[in-house]
Amino acid sequence: MKTPLFQPAAPTPTATVAEFVATFAVILGAIVGLLLFDTALARVDLTERKAYAAREFGLGERLTAQGRTEQGIEHLRTASTLDGDNSAYGVALAQAILADGRPGEAEQILLPLLERNETDGATTLAMARVLAKEGKLDEAKSYYHRAIYGLWPVGAEKNRTAARFELIDLLAHANARQELLAELLPIQADSTSDVAQRKKIARLFVVAGSPARAVLTFRELLRRDPRDADSYVGLAEAALSLGDFATARIDLLAAQKLMPEDSVSLRGRIALTDSVISLDPTQSGLSLPEQVRRSRNLVQMTLTSMRTCLGVQAPQVAAALDSASLLLVAGRAAGQAQSVEQNLSLAEQLWGLRRSRCAPEAQDGALTLVHNRITK
Repeated sequence: MKTPLFQPAAPTPTATVAEFVATFAVILGAIVGLLLFDTALARVDLTERKAYAAREFGLGERLTAQGRTEQGIEHLRTASTLDGDNSAYGVALAQAILADGRPGEAEQILLPLLERNETDGATTLAMARVLAKEGKLDEAKSYYHRAIYGLWPVGAEKNRTAARFELIDLLAHANARQELLAELLPIQADSTSDVAQRKKIARLFVVAGSPARAVLTFRELLRRDPRDADSYVGLAEAALSLGDFATARIDLLAAQKLMPEDSVSLRGRIALTDSVISLDPTQSGLSLPEQVRRSRNLVQMTLTSMRTCLGVQAPQVAAALDSASLLLVAGRAAGQAQSVEQNLSLAEQLWGLRRSRCAPEAQDGALTLVHNRITK
């Protein structure tokens, strides 16, 4: 039997449309199933990572609150790494690092968060604190304003008020009076029900160079509670700033009657007021000879204060002091009224030189108050 040279080709497999669709559906279903399974695994992993990040964040916060800053930072860093989408973790990390005395590192952590959301209130407030710590006051003020008007998902009004008070404290410390007053005015109307806050604002009005506003607030508080000794003390501080030394003494004595347990502190304030009253040559009711005596004493005390503060400085300072001493001696030959005027003018010039060269904290309390009254 011979094998044929050519064999017929095997028949081409054929499938019905139904079989093709069924096969495709099975394959597609397998692919979808795998995708769903992978997505489910990713979700489980994401959930677990977020949960772990939350635990690390809580632990870091507790450790930081306990003063264990270094350990707390490590846990906060882990939380921020695991869940970078949660800006609260990054902000907390930056603030902990700032508290540890590393403002530059804290700033680098906050910059990416601000690039992602520049209107976030918590992030801008943290950056304001960092910049203030670095001494970049103008930039810090800008970020405080961004925090005040920024977005706060929870507790917006409370957080904005806290940010404004931080800015106010910064301005008070920097002696930026006009800016301080501008921040105090809008917040004054929002604190009508909070007595402690109203007292703080009133005292800050004194710092801002607007003691008359403080007087109005403290008098209103005393109308509500005539036994509020703290408000009498506030009135005294405002009166001293206004140059009304006699009224300040009366208010301090009223406070002393209401809280004798704090008499040590009040005695010191009363003693300061007595010193100011005995030193002030512009006080009404003084005889002309007494005005002359006090004005000469004011010049001598100013000279002594300048020498104590300035020490050995530039030649022009020493020359100014020597010239002032000569003018004081020469003033003896002038008439009494003219002598008083010359002495006050000389004292004012010397004080201006002292104020421009000496730190504010180096100023003598009684002498400062008298000069503040004279220069008004």
